[in-house]
Amino acid sequence: MSEATTVRRACTSDNPGCQPAPVAMNEPILHHYKESPYAEKARALLGYKQLAWRSVDVPRIAPKPDLVALTGGYRKVPVLQIGADIYCDTRLIAWLLEARHPQPTLDADAGSWGDIVENWVDVNLFSKAVAYTLGRNVDHLDDAFLADRSALSGWPMERAALKGNLPLAEQVLTREIAWIENGLTGRLFVHGAHPGGADFTLYSTLWFARNGRFDFSAFPAIEAWFERMRGFGRGTPTQMTAEEALAVAAAAEPADLGYESRSPDASGAALGQMVSVTPELLGKGTSVEGLLVGIDARHLTVSVDTLRAGRVHVHFPRVGYRLRVTG
Repeated sequence: MSEATTVRRACTSDNPGCQPAPVAMNEPILHHYKESPYAEKARALLGYKQLAWRSVDVPRIAPKPDLVALTGGYRKVPVLQIGADIYCDTRLIAWLLEARHPQPTLDADAGSWGDIVENWVDVNLFSKAVAYTLGRNVDHLDDAFLADRSALSGWPMERAALKGNLPLAEQVLTREIAWIENGLTGRLFVHGAHPGGADFTLYSTLWFARNGRFDFSAFPAIEAWFERMRGFGRGTPTQMTAEEALAVAAAAEPADLGYESRSPDASGAALGQMVSVTPELLGKGTSVEGLLVGIDARHLTVSVDTLRAGRVHVHFPRVGYRLRVTG
């Protein structure tokens, strides 16, 4: 197979001379939308790694027919595609980019604390930022958005309740941001002189709170750190349509896993079983079912035969996902 495939870029009446654009099979394709904090984390990582990448816009709410056609059912963003390999969850995306592009590194100063800090941000701090941001901006959110997030979370999002919870949500978020301010005072990044995965996880959550109109003016260390994080840019994106991305997947074959499977693992799951993978948080209606082709302590890989993208490998981290044997 050649290193590049050609996909036809949409031609319009105001661009009659457009030509098919070659897309390298190993070029990262990010499926995202601009308001997503997790997508912002992925964009910032691509900037830190100084990468060129393809950008595919995804609707903010369901239905997302092109995305689920690619992933076999997973509808959350961002998703990073490389050929016929589909990487779900920003934790896994960070590991992948570090493995493929080790310089500049994400691991210079983190030591053994990186995963702990990232998990605290994802599980604890992010929920506080969501409660504040939704309560602060609920009058500007349309009914369709609230209905979509209610379906995804499995609990109702009522305007009056969100607004009524705002004073407590702001108090709790301010307290925890003060902890972060103390931690960043006198240092450039979370773990020291160099940025790590925890910085990008924290950045996406605080970026979300800032976009939700949280006032950081009383936190100068965080403000200075924000500027350093923004300074990495967003790499070099080039727009691509969802149809083009699906064509790239259909023309490719899944690559070697890049890790050694341990089967059966502690959960009892074994290679060759039919399984379902579902996010533990905000995972209603977004499971992926397929053949388990890779598993270890950090990774899950499921082979899925799709109608529009052919056979793809959909990859997940173990953290944050439920694995269930279905056959």
